[in-house]
Amino acid sequence: MKNKYLKRLASVLVVTALAIGTLTGCASKNSETTNTGSDTASGTDTTAGTEETSGSGQAAGDTDTGSTDSTEKITVYAATGGAPRPFVYLDDNGDPTGHNIDLIKAIFAKLPQYDLQIQVTEFPSIFAGLDSDKYQIGVNNFGMNEERKEKYIFTDAIFSNERSIVATKSIDLSNVNSLADLAGKKFIGEAGVNQTTVVEKYNEANPDKQIEINYTEADLTVQLQDIQAGKYDFTLIDTPMYYGYFQPEFNLDLSEKVLASDEHEDSYLIVSKGHEQLAEDINAALKELVDDGTTKEINEKYFGKDYTPYYIYE
Repeated sequence: MKNKYLKRLASVLVVTALAIGTLTGCASKNSETTNTGSDTASGTDTTAGTEETSGSGQAAGDTDTGSTDSTEKITVYAATGGAPRPFVYLDDNGDPTGHNIDLIKAIFAKLPQYDLQIQVTEFPSIFAGLDSDKYQIGVNNFGMNEERKEKYIFTDAIFSNERSIVATKSIDLSNVNSLADLAGKKFIGEAGVNQTTVVEKYNEANPDKQIEINYTEADLTVQLQDIQAGKYDFTLIDTPMYYGYFQPEFNLDLSEKVLASDEHEDSYLIVSKGHEQLAEDINAALKELVDDGTTKEINEKYFGKDYTPYYIYE
């Protein structure tokens, strides 16, 4: 009986093993089928995703052509020294404002491909920043000279300056018709600014009739007060700036006379080398502002008179 029991037990084990093997094989097959199905689905999704992405990329490309909304903007840093007023100055919150600031903001409102960032720094640091490409634009009512022309790109003129001699009362300006009539006198001015550049150019052209140049870092208000006190003889100043701000604001007791027209000098924005396209874009936008009357509006806001250099844009 024992042998018969063992034989039955062996038969049951064999059947059970066969059943388990069959079930395992089916499970394995089902598992492989599921995985293959997932890969196929994934492959289909990837293909569809690629086609959709390609379509979206083309649309973005089309959008970029007609609009800059989906294009990453180019950040442009513009530096200003924060003076002289009213071309550039700081408002009550310490933010830069004035003629040049309003103008450059209006220019870049027409250039949506750029993100304009305006930073205030010491005046000499504007040039150092342009040289190192820390800044791409200088905004400080810049005059043009040969040294600057070699190092920077000048935009089209943004302002047509009239210049005045402002002198201590002890100097009779009635017989002064040019800088030559001020030879031997003491001039005061900040290095690198327009009025000082004019005197430097005069001295270069007239080695026998030099004007004494006294460089200073004091702002223009202090310079004018020093002239009034007799410490220096004269300076040069943009006529609209003197009559539009300094004279009414400080009631200065000085002599004034407008220089001859051949000694006037226009003002510009300056752009660091390597950014020629930026300069071209600025000029294109600037012309639009001249044509639509925006430059006239900004000039009249700060000076009560239009100083747009129309001869540049005819």
